Amino acid sequence: MLAQDKKEAALEQLIKARDLDPENALFHNHLGLAYFFLNENEHAILSLKEAISKNPNYSEAHNNLGRVYIEVRDFIQARNHLSLAARDLTYTSKDKVWLNLGLSYYFEGLHQKSQNYFVKSISFNRDNCLAYNYYGRSLLDADQFQKASKALDQAIYHCRKKGFDEPHYYGAIALYRLGYTARALARLQEGRKLFPRGENKLKMDEMINLLRVTDTK
Repeated sequence: MLAQDKKEAALEQLIKARDLDPENALFHNHLGLAYFFLNENEHAILSLKEAISKNPNYSEAHNNLGRVYIEVRDFIQARNHLSLAARDLTYTSKDKVWLNLGLSYYFEGLHQKSQNYFVKSISFNRDNCLAYNYYGRSLLDADQFQKASKALDQAIYHCRKKGFDEPHYYGAIALYRLGYTARALARLQEGRKLFPRGENKLKMDEMINLLRVTDTK
């Protein structure tokens, strides 16, 4: 139900499952994710900590807890838990750990470190939409516009099926910074067509209006 965006219904069912089997670390982990998707980060942290208390070697819960700590800007705690997941040789979702470690440095403003982890995540999973997206954004923030544009092109390709419009927006910014106003405008228009209800629709509309009154290249 989490994958189907039925978050509140999922939360209700997971609370029932946890109450029926309170020693089951899996239910606490999934409950923590449900709270996270509902932006209830304090409850998410409590549930994920409970999962880890039931199973201290539960790498998925450590990874998820690290992600929530990034959201509340506690980067030290985030990296503590993410490092535990990264050291687990049996944990197969290493691309998620590298992505989250990259995010912890990205949101702390440490772009070079973040880029290293985003590249590591991509090398583990070549279809990693978010890793390409944030790698491109980190390059954009570092004024490496050519590299940023290429990375965000990859993000557009890999994120399209996920309904994620952010690479179109930041890809347009990279093209604009390179001086390609017409291409930037086309990228924004494509994003609005593909994702009419995307999270960045208002920002893309604002940028489209701005570019329409500038000279094209």
